[in-house]
Amino acid sequence: MMLQNMFSALSFLHYRKDDDFVDRLSYFYTPSFLIMMAILVSFKQFGGRPLECWVPAQFTSSWEAYTEMYCWAQNTYWVPIEQDIPMDIAEREYRQISYYQWVPFFLLIQAFLYYIPCLIWRLMSDKSGIRLNDIVQLATEKENIEPDYRTRIIKSLARHIESALRYQHAATSRTQYTLHRVLKCLNIRYYESYVTGLYLATKVMYVSNILTNLILVNKFLETDEYSIYGLGVLRDLLFGRSWMESGNFPRVTLCDFEVRVLGNNQRHSVQCVLVINIFNEKIFILIWLWFSVLFVAATLDALYWFSISLFHRDRVRFVLRHLELTTDPDRPELFRKEKRNQVEHFLKTYLKVDGVLVLRMIALHAGVMFCTEITDALWKRYLSQNPENLIDEDSSLINFARTQSIHRKRQNDGNSGDKRKRYQHLFAHQRFSKLFSQRTEASLRKHQ
Repeated sequence: MMLQNMFSALSFLHYRKDDDFVDRLSYFYTPSFLIMMAILVSFKQFGGRPLECWVPAQFTSSWEAYTEMYCWAQNTYWVPIEQDIPMDIAEREYRQISYYQWVPFFLLIQAFLYYIPCLIWRLMSDKSGIRLNDIVQLATEKENIEPDYRTRIIKSLARHIESALRYQHAATSRTQYTLHRVLKCLNIRYYESYVTGLYLATKVMYVSNILTNLILVNKFLETDEYSIYGLGVLRDLLFGRSWMESGNFPRVTLCDFEVRVLGNNQRHSVQCVLVINIFNEKIFILIWLWFSVLFVAATLDALYWFSISLFHRDRVRFVLRHLELTTDPDRPELFRKEKRNQVEHFLKTYLKVDGVLVLRMIALHAGVMFCTEITDALWKRYLSQNPENLIDEDSSLINFARTQSIHRKRQNDGNSGDKRKRYQHLFAHQRFSKLFSQRTEASLRKHQ
């Protein structure tokens, strides 16, 4: 029951399908682990006796309880057993250990820090017009194994992706922000890669966040002896150096306090056992090791996404690879220069950088074959809108493309200017997005 309540309390850390597994390690699994450790430590601190002191014989039970509560709240200090207790009060205060009371709160702060990049990604990406999570959610539905339902979903997703990319271009081209004007003057078409740039920035935030948390662990534990806490502790374990020598997470500490008796202050020094430090030591060693592994994984993952997102040849190769799966093997036109030029024009004018990111997310979560079918649907819609790019071997699409082009031209002739057409398109996209969202919610309720 207790574990069930703990997991239900972590429901707000739900993961979506607009990221990859390494992202979920950072914003879902790591915060969940930190929150559970904070809860376990809190049970010992606030529900048990985290500190017990050896008091003089004349102390009553109430005095003993007061001493333990005071020493817990006021900090203790550590002196090696073979050394004499310093007579200087200032030196005793310098040796104080002041972190053990705040371990649960520190772990909760770390959990929140790990969730910040994900929060920024979700808030900013949802404003782009590309409903990436909803697209991938529909692409991964179990009903897609049925051919008819799968065909309808692919057509619906292809229309939505096309309209979303157009809406993104139109919406960002009308912004009046200073940054937009500067980038426009520099001829930087950021609106074509807004979601991709935001996702890459999120990757950098994840890596920076892990480094920040590693530094915070060092500062919080006041490990001045170790420049890197985890490596120092591992070295101590390898060479058999215990806490009695290093002073890291000491179990036995000292506490000074004063009581007023008949108008005079009497100072007492007692020896205390910090039972909670047994748990703290194991928790922070495990945390440091996990953060180190997570840093390596997040760094490699960020480098991978940078390499496949920044280079145009990787995007062309990705689209070509999926289009090849839909082509007759006896027709090698996809490998010819004319076809490659078509694909490059398809990427530049239709799919753009963000469109490739959407396809990569679909391939990551829904599989290669579903991504191939979506890519083929988008490719055919592109060819129907650009019949001049068709080559002789594409004669099966020429009539369809010309028909679609004539129909679209007649519709455009009835509009009264470019401004009116743009706003009609934006209105249609917003209406479609609303219907798309309702359909997604209905589908999710059905699975629940």
